[in-house]
Amino acid sequence: MAQERPPGGQRVYGGLSPAERVARRREQFLDAAVDVFGTVGWAGSTVADICRAAKLSPRFFYEEFPSRELLFLATTDRVASQVEQVVRDAIATGEGDVQTQARHVLTALAEYFTADPRTVRVALMESLATPEFREQRRLLLSSFVELAARLMRPLRADDPDDTPARERKDLLSAGLLVGGVVEVLIAGATANEAGPRRGPTDLGALAVRRRGAAELVEHLTALFTAAARLEG
Repeated sequence: MAQERPPGGQRVYGGLSPAERVARRREQFLDAAVDVFGTVGWAGSTVADICRAAKLSPRFFYEEFPSRELLFLATTDRVASQVEQVVRDAIATGEGDVQTQARHVLTALAEYFTADPRTVRVALMESLATPEFREQRRLLLSSFVELAARLMRPLRADDPDDTPARERKDLLSAGLLVGGVVEVLIAGATANEAGPRRGPTDLGALAVRRRGAAELVEHLTALFTAAARLEG
């Protein structure tokens, strides 16, 4: 393979500098982690499984991640960063009234999580495996609750002020809504797994059926609006 030595003295292989190769390998391991943890689970996976999925040697793994636990934490960190970017992009559209903007954000989040059920399993299910994972999951869900509360505030037609009591109320309403959404996402991610016969009201069936995501978003938007305007 052709090699070049740039002015800084670092060799370039295949058009990539050493730093770029390290970054690419890291992304390969993170992609592999979503695949492995999201299919066989945390308890059923090994470093060897991750390396096979990434098509990289264990040497490269341990150069980047001292342990499988740190890879898992880095994977869920990436999910959190991706969710944050999804929200920013949706807000940046700036189109329509506040209810329409809230719908944009909810649609973007629904599309992100329903596009790849493995992401849901890693971030919301396998993250219950250890105390450290559970703490990171708690922080992730707390960020979702804070986001939901922020979306509610502009929807208040009669009480635009952010008093401490009103903020606590928004956070409580947001927490209840986020908890319900998490259960729907988990049900959707596991809808195709073997188990008891599922009925027409099963959450998983509702989450993955045709137009399920669109219906979920419309219902969520209505719930967010109603929760934001609750009195008392």
